Amino acid sequence: PKDVPDQRVKKLGVLGAGMMGAGSALVSAQAGIEVVLIDRDQEAADKGKAYTETYLDKGMKRGRVTAEKKEAMLGLITATPDLDQLKGCDLIIEAVFEDPGVKAEMTKKVEAIISEDCIFASNTSTLPITDLAKASSRPEQFIGIHFFSPVEKMLLVEIIKGKETGGRAVAKSLDDVRQLRKTPIVVHDARF
Repeated sequence: PKDVPDQRVKKLGVLGAGMMGAGSALVSAQAGIEVVLIDRDQEAADKGKAYTETYLDKGMKRGRVTAEKKEAMLGLITATPDLDQLKGCDLIIEAVFEDPGVKAEMTKKVEAIISEDCIFASNTSTLPITDLAKASSRPEQFIGIHFFSPVEKMLLVEIIKGKETGGRAVAKSLDDVRQLRKTPIVVHDARF
């Protein structure tokens, strides 16, 4: 959108430290973005962060990653079950279980903590964004950012606008994907 200023992401919250959430945290830390990686308990959150450590260890064996780079990247990821750590995030990417009820519950809990201008994105691959946005008190700030698996290897990212998604949510999503050096495509919120 032409009338929206730069929306670079400074602090990202990732809900769900499974494969998609862990991959999102990895590529965001690679881009120098501070990440709060949330899961239901500390063990699950730590497992998600360990995904980045394993990836970096492979890079060190190949001589592509230094110990300093590994330490710096891991330092950007805070793994925790504490939703209060999401304060200060300017973008949330939800990657929890593909169940509308679970996603709605997380949307409500997180929106009670994040700032008014934080954009909320779902990484869903199957559920309509317009339907998921019904759980949001600010549907104009609700959007889909669908990464393909594995996140660190796949360059294409779908940006999915819901019926009420506003221009700033689109701009924030596009800027985030560009920061990750991936290719964003804006798609319709429909099944084909």
